[in-house]
Amino acid sequence: MAREVGSLGIRLLNLNWHEESLGTTEKSITLYQSLVEKNPASYIPDLARQLGSLSVRLLNLNQHTESLSTAQESVTLYRSLIDKNPTSYTPDLARELSNLGIQLSNLNWHMESLEVNQESFLLYEALLIQNPTLYSSERDVACHHLEKCLLHVGRDTKLPDSA
Repeated sequence: MAREVGSLGIRLLNLNWHEESLGTTEKSITLYQSLVEKNPASYIPDLARQLGSLSVRLLNLNQHTESLSTAQESVTLYRSLIDKNPTSYTPDLARELSNLGIQLSNLNWHMESLEVNQESFLLYEALLIQNPTLYSSERDVACHHLEKCLLHVGRDTKLPDSA
């Protein structure tokens, strides 16, 4: 049921029903949290994904502080998943770090954003080596975010060529 409720949140978002999508996504998270209590190994990835989705929905509604804490929670869960299975969850962590970096930048926390965006960029660089076709555009977006962060903190924005 948690998965279906999460899917409904996506459909509502696609209809530009942001408030309704937010409520549905929050309900999905509540359902996943109860499932995680019973079977963490099976449901932590779903909870982490839904938290990332909630973070973006909150950001779209200009709820920056709430969005930030939700993004941080998603990143924390993905970090724990990487410890057990880096191949499966590194792309997810890279994506969530990128989202977190945007949120930190929106709050004018540019040094924190820089650190997070550097990590995201480096993860995408490593993923690019494994599969250039799949990760090239994501790496380019991460590069753009990193360059913006470097500019905000007054550092050189020239990054080395891709691996």
